[in-house]
Amino acid sequence: MYTKNLEQLLRFLQVSRQSGLLTVEKSEQDESFWRGFIRLVEGNVKTCQVCRITGGQVLFRDDEALRWLITQGKLDWHLEEGGQFPDALLPQPPLNGSPIGEGQNDSGPQQTFRPTPMALSGWTPRRTQKGMQLQARSLGSLDHLQAFILVNGQNSVEGIARLLRKPPQRIIRLLEDLRSAGLIE
Repeated sequence: MYTKNLEQLLRFLQVSRQSGLLTVEKSEQDESFWRGFIRLVEGNVKTCQVCRITGGQVLFRDDEALRWLITQGKLDWHLEEGGQFPDALLPQPPLNGSPIGEGQNDSGPQQTFRPTPMALSGWTPRRTQKGMQLQARSLGSLDHLQAFILVNGQNSVEGIARLLRKPPQRIIRLLEDLRSAGLIE
């Protein structure tokens, strides 16, 4: 099918509480080198990736991928409906954390994509018992300190990014560091 406005399509799918894998690509196939994958659960976007058609290399992930797809204009789309899709339908993110997949082998979309909790839209981090006992000023960087202070079980990743006026991908990396240290979950 075809849409001029991905944002409106996503709103419609949200209102109709659709679940499944939404695949989108440029309407003009001759100039397209990418394909977008959006996993929906009851109309809510859970994961989003833009990948190269050849090789399956991940170009963008999650919020960054969704924003980029919305700017692409006319798109062809297909929704493979269903409540549960195996993670193998989406390519694995690059191991080095690069949004353009530098250093990733070209083994393609058959690899497993396992998003971290921060990659899921609407995730609200909270402090662990260890994090509750930590004195915030003992964190090394100012960015980590600012993000940690805003983790209160009520601020989402997107909310923290908005409050700190930093890109969501930067906040996700900071929160990943805090989660790896056992300070948040």
